[in-house]
Amino acid sequence: MATAGSPPTRRVVSVVELLAESERALTVSEIVERLSLARATVTAVLAELCEANWVVRDASLAYRRGPALARLSPAEPVGAAVAVGAELAALAEAAGCGATLSRISDDRLTIVAKQYAGARIVPGLSVGQSVPVVYPAGAAVMPWRTPAERRRWLATTNGRPGAAELLDFVTAHGFAMFRPEADDAGLVDLLTELLGALGAELLQPALRAEALRQLGRLTSRAYTEADIETGDALPLSYVSAPVFHGDQAPYEVQLGPLRAAAGPADRARYSEIVRAGAGAISVALRTYESASSRSSPATRSEVQ
Repeated sequence: MATAGSPPTRRVVSVVELLAESERALTVSEIVERLSLARATVTAVLAELCEANWVVRDASLAYRRGPALARLSPAEPVGAAVAVGAELAALAEAAGCGATLSRISDDRLTIVAKQYAGARIVPGLSVGQSVPVVYPAGAAVMPWRTPAERRRWLATTNGRPGAAELLDFVTAHGFAMFRPEADDAGLVDLLTELLGALGAELLQPALRAEALRQLGRLTSRAYTEADIETGDALPLSYVSAPVFHGDQAPYEVQLGPLRAAAGPADRARYSEIVRAGAGAISVALRTYESASSRSSPATRSEVQ
């Protein structure tokens, strides 16, 4: 009798996904517990992955992503992430929630660095992960992208209204702010608590992906001028701002307050925090790139 899919392949994929998304090395016991697989199965899968350099085992006998797996999803140079670490951590502390820096290039969004703050942590995507740029992701940088990039981005709206108005809002205010529908605010809290309490790594891969997908769907309604000007408390999911390099905006920084209600003062505070943080990160990146260029072989040979 025919069966759907391939269970052995699915088990390999589950192990790879877990290690790719984990921000620390995991032991065999942890992998067995989180994926509900037999220890012998996990051990055999890890042996093959190690042989192919997809994962590596460290001195504590825990496993993490290997160089072959990292090459499949090119990440931002480690130096850039280190350069913005202090500024991103300060931004997260000021906002009291998670802060993420992403690079948007070739119609893809790649997570460069993350910092957590506050009592509630929602892991989301891991550093180095890359996903297609689909509306409204990347809204904070689109006004400074080429007309061709904006057209491709606008084509991903699937008929949802307000994309052009969102670009006008970002151009005028220097940030983008997102919310769920008012009726969805309770569900956002539930999904956030689920992911935060269990940790995204503790969920089965399919359930984890679905929870993150639903959370994204419920937190992607862009604020309008009318929303910003109202005196009412409104749901608030994410706030993002562009990080500039000259007149270009290659990066986007995002805060995730994930609040069921935020009044005008709180909304203004988050917008000021994210814009100031984006400016500080821009300076840190320029300093890092300047130092890197001075220490490059070409530069040294010119000096000599």
